[in-house]
Amino acid sequence: MSDKDTAPPKPEWALTRRERKAIRAKASGGKPPRRVWPWVVLVLAALVAGGIWASQNGLIPTDQVAALQEPSDEDAAPAEAEEAAQPEEGREVVMQLLPSELTTVEAATLRETVRLTGALAPNRHLGIPAEVSGRVDAVAKRAGQFAEEGEVLVRIDIETLRNQLEQQRSTADATRAQLEFAEAKYERTQSLVDRGVATSSTLDSDAANVQQLQANLAALENQVANAERSLENATITAPFSGYISDRNVDPGAYVSPGTALMTLVDISSLELEGAVPVLYAPQIREGQTVEVVVDGFAGQQFEGSVERIAPVAASGTRMLPIYATIDNPDGVLRGGMFASGALVLEQKPDAIGIPADALREDDEGSFVLKQDGDRVIRQPVEVTRTWDRDRIAEIAEGLSPGDVVVSAPLDRLQPDMKITVIGD
Repeated sequence: MSDKDTAPPKPEWALTRRERKAIRAKASGGKPPRRVWPWVVLVLAALVAGGIWASQNGLIPTDQVAALQEPSDEDAAPAEAEEAAQPEEGREVVMQLLPSELTTVEAATLRETVRLTGALAPNRHLGIPAEVSGRVDAVAKRAGQFAEEGEVLVRIDIETLRNQLEQQRSTADATRAQLEFAEAKYERTQSLVDRGVATSSTLDSDAANVQQLQANLAALENQVANAERSLENATITAPFSGYISDRNVDPGAYVSPGTALMTLVDISSLELEGAVPVLYAPQIREGQTVEVVVDGFAGQQFEGSVERIAPVAASGTRMLPIYATIDNPDGVLRGGMFASGALVLEQKPDAIGIPADALREDDEGSFVLKQDGDRVIRQPVEVTRTWDRDRIAEIAEGLSPGDVVVSAPLDRLQPDMKITVIGD
């Protein structure tokens, strides 16, 4: 008995289609299906052999026999596709680069900066209160209007204050006349005492009267001065040129000293209050340049300088308040606008700097890939230091203005490889 007969039967899932047909035929008492493909192979081989024999004896043209032996286009297509999919040995690889992945070297000012953000506020901001009591006669300006220095803003009940002043002056003049009379009387009494006609007690009485009138006159003169000052303060003028940002009273309102009348702001110079990490404190000095952009002014940059530096960090944070002044002669900026920019801590003009991503390292040291025609070559460089929070590397030797280097981190690109720039 053969091994095939003693072998255990296959499970149904492992049977082939032909084996399933044979089992079904055996179960029904029929014969198993015959294998057809060996006969097909024998017939094809016989046809080919007969064709070759007929060609050699001149019965069939040679090209027809070749057609029988050559595979059809459909049979050759997979082979050709497979061959095309395989890279040809010795073919040079060409890397395609975008213009944004290349940087042209040029001399520029390298800077170390720290980010600064905050809101703009007028450098001069004054709330104008009433200094006298009375009814408001006139309000010359509304919110948003410009006032020149010395221009009248508010006038308060001038007639009443003028009458009070005249009354104080009259009282002072009367007291001054009484004092002059008392002084003359004192001099006469002094003469009589010297001649022994009058007593010294009379002289003392006249002297006391003179002193009392002098004190009364001094008090009245102070009242006159206060009345004159009140009359002046009843007409309120702009202490500096600026815009009215708030108006709190209208004509006819009664005010007392301290009542808020309006607010005057000068926006020719604005202050930016920002904050920077306290670790930068040793590098911050008054007068350093601040470059900011303001919301609403896309593409426009404004420049200012550090005016003041807080002595301590803000409570509960490690941020140091910085106050920078920004000139605004045209008045285009307004208080309350949000500004963001950079505080320049250090800068170096006319230096060679490249993106830090352009630097590479190998056993020989630092280098960059420099474009040389249609290839990139290994260019050794000497790095002095980094700038702009390690984003820019300063190059001391190895590059000159006009050189073009690969600034993108392309690991597949290696020295001496051929490149093509898309868009050139």
